[in-house]
Amino acid sequence: HALRDVSGQAERSTVVGLIGENGSGKSTLLKILAGTTAPTSGTVRMTGRVASILELGAAFHPEATGRRNVVLQAALMGLSHSEVEAAVPEIEEFAELGSFFDRPVKTYSSGMAMRLAFSVATAVLPDLVILDEALAVGDGRFQKKCVDRIFALKASGRTIFFCSHSLYYVSTLCSRAMWLSGGILAAEAGAQDVVLEYEKFLSRKESAS
Repeated sequence: HALRDVSGQAERSTVVGLIGENGSGKSTLLKILAGTTAPTSGTVRMTGRVASILELGAAFHPEATGRRNVVLQAALMGLSHSEVEAAVPEIEEFAELGSFFDRPVKTYSSGMAMRLAFSVATAVLPDLVILDEALAVGDGRFQKKCVDRIFALKASGRTIFFCSHSLYYVSTLCSRAMWLSGGILAAEAGAQDVVLEYEKFLSRKESAS
């Protein structure tokens, strides 16, 4: 099993960090929360609109332009036609893709795809945002822009699940954190406390190798 007896809850306007080694079950948990993977047992309860960045650019149609993909993704998230029309200019401005916004996504670099994915996921005013390594690519200036957007979403009452190998971002952005190890919940508490325990674990593992 990718996950075993993992349970927890997130209060509204909380940023929950998800950390752990590769293969620990982080992405599987986020896919279950996003509704793209069904759990073999257990339940997930949430209310409101959900937006997610899982596998980078996986939801985009490579032959369609960035603009067309934005319209499709916004519609799939449940936005009305008028809401989509209102959201597109903001997404275009935030993504900073220039003329590439009207070019096929297959011509994008990984950083450009991330810019578009993050812009869409955070501009539609979702109640819950799920971010899987969303800040792993992109230049430092745009990463700061994304961090500012995450803080703004939190301040406006949105709930965020944030998965990253960057422990600095987890400590900075998150109020709580979950550490998965081998599909089991190894720790869940304040973000800085969990990150500290995880760093100690990694240090012991490095010393033993």
